Amino acid sequence: MSLPAHRMAERLAPGVYRVDALRLRNAISVLLIEEDDGWTLVDTGVASSVPRIGEVLSALGPGFDGLRRVFLTHQHTDHTGGLEGILERAPEAEIWAPEHEAEVISGRRGYDPQSGRLLRLMSRNARPPGVRVDRALREGETVAGFRLIATPGHTPGHVSLLRDADGLLFTADAFGCMPRRLRVGVRRAFCTDPPLARRSAQRLLEEDFAVAAMSHGPVLRGARVRERLARALQECDYA
Repeated sequence: MSLPAHRMAERLAPGVYRVDALRLRNAISVLLIEEDDGWTLVDTGVASSVPRIGEVLSALGPGFDGLRRVFLTHQHTDHTGGLEGILERAPEAEIWAPEHEAEVISGRRGYDPQSGRLLRLMSRNARPPGVRVDRALREGETVAGFRLIATPGHTPGHVSLLRDADGLLFTADAFGCMPRRLRVGVRRAFCTDPPLARRSAQRLLEEDFAVAAMSHGPVLRGARVRERLARALQECDYA
């Protein structure tokens, strides 16, 4: 299904839409992917993102009734914060996540501490969503035609997604801009293991892709996509 011009959504490829989870463009992005049985949502943004996601789903036709599954790239609250609201509106939707992240999201273990001291202090009493995860996935498995690539370091179980058929890459937080500068892991302080995040970014650059979408930042297209990511890696000093 094709979506007409919409203030909250950007068509990345046939059946794949990037949705602005906040009013500020490219601040937090989630994906909606069309499949034969309905729609897959990749990440949920924050709690206030749910009505925005619902509006785009309605513009695409089915609304929340057509949402079949939610895949979460990692545990951080700007990716899982809308999960409870999504499940209130689409209670039959399945929740999928990478193995380690599923343990956290379901509440079987606590959040993994970030490397930034202030962030650790601010989040020391935070508790994971404690929401059921129906399926835990491993590297190499697929979600809506996208292959999971393990990119740990931002969190221990963080993954990126690549659709090999057309080279569409969703880095999640393996790369990101906050606010404008493109960096590995979005920012060092956000990563649980910054040196590992750098190694994961290097590994991601070895993949074959043509378009790179990120959870934070603009979509990168054209001949310089790899060059821009490689420059961010070169400038990364996460020793």
